[in-house]
Amino acid sequence: MASELEEAITTAGAVSPLIPKAISPLLLEYQRRYAPLLAAIPSRQWNSTQYFFNRRVARPDSGGVVDGGARPIGNSTYEQAVFNIRLFQAVGSVTGFAQTVTRDIVGDLRQLELDGTVTSMLWTLENSFVWGHDGATANGQYPICSGLDYLVSNWTAGTGSNNYVNALDINNTFGLHYLDQLIDLVETNAAMPIGSNFMFVMSPRMASAVSQSLVAQQRFAAPTTQIGAGLNVPTYRDIPIIKSSFLSPRSNTMGTVTTATSTSGGSLAAATYYYRVAAVVARFGEISASTEVSQTTTGSTSTVTLSFSTPTNLPDSATPVLYKVYRSTATGTESLIGTVDAFDTTGAATTSIIDTGANLLTNSSGNTGPTAYQGTNSGALPRGGANAQEDVYLIPRDENFLVRPYTRDMQILPLAPTVTAPDSLPFAVLCDTTLACRGSRYVGRLSRLSATL
Repeated sequence: MASELEEAITTAGAVSPLIPKAISPLLLEYQRRYAPLLAAIPSRQWNSTQYFFNRRVARPDSGGVVDGGARPIGNSTYEQAVFNIRLFQAVGSVTGFAQTVTRDIVGDLRQLELDGTVTSMLWTLENSFVWGHDGATANGQYPICSGLDYLVSNWTAGTGSNNYVNALDINNTFGLHYLDQLIDLVETNAAMPIGSNFMFVMSPRMASAVSQSLVAQQRFAAPTTQIGAGLNVPTYRDIPIIKSSFLSPRSNTMGTVTTATSTSGGSLAAATYYYRVAAVVARFGEISASTEVSQTTTGSTSTVTLSFSTPTNLPDSATPVLYKVYRSTATGTESLIGTVDAFDTTGAATTSIIDTGANLLTNSSGNTGPTAYQGTNSGALPRGGANAQEDVYLIPRDENFLVRPYTRDMQILPLAPTVTAPDSLPFAVLCDTTLACRGSRYVGRLSRLSATL
């Protein structure tokens, strides 16, 4: 019997070229993300390249008065704000030949590619709505809109209508009391009850930490609510919890950064400057900042050049869309001095950043770039440490406070074959949109929070 089995195995090996290949018709989608944030933010059609709106920041004064007297005439104070509508685009194509020969396995190959491209676009939009920066990319070939990371960043109170704090730097392990602090922060700023008309936005890992905390307090499970068709989510204090993959903590770290200096062309004073650089990756998020590097300058007209290689070994072969530069004149105390495009004005990948003391230029000081630092914020600190750090947001679901204006919302545009590619079936997926935070005092943020499961 054994010899017969051996003979069968040997024979099968000899005729292997004649054995038909059986391929499962089920396609494994290897790349997956949570991206429900777009569905949860109110949207509005907007037929313009910019979204303008007005807001009242002060009401007329009022108070007591003597009999027959009169108070001075008072007026409301108004201001106007604007957000740029940005064009997001993806272009794809299959050939008629590929469409035909794959039909028995996958059906309609072109439709399969369209579905995948639309999903990829959703991920791109949500990543931009969390991590994007309009000003840093405005002069380049790939401009994107600003996201929550930039729009919700008042770690210290400003002046005038900006005189409030909407972000708390935790730099600690998660506890439910931090969510209570966040609710209280927004409720104090907004002077209105915070409940089901708002939502927490956090990573799946942080949502698990919330669930574990509820179990530990014998609440067992958070009640759920429906915030969209088929979208049932848990709540905390009646506030829905939305999970986003793009807020997940990242174990990836920015690679080695080297420094050099010049005594001319800038305005940096003589000192020792300490830097860390972090990358914001497409369809992924911000990774941990690089190891600290330093550079000593002389004179008062110096520049510092930070050089590095484009991060590799990122999930799904993703590449950076932004770089964030943190600087200080004391070791271990760096804060954000600016955000730059991951591509210079020619479209080449950024591999060096020049700190002039007034702005950050990419690859070459001869390139055109912003005339000032973009996104400078002394409260924004680099992520790092033994435990991966992430952010939690509390944002409104009310169009009066937060809205997504769009011109074309996920439009599929068929393209024509060309004389050089007559068998191609090309297409484009387009979306013109932005994230308009109409009132940032109605939004809150916990930064550098760690979830221990």
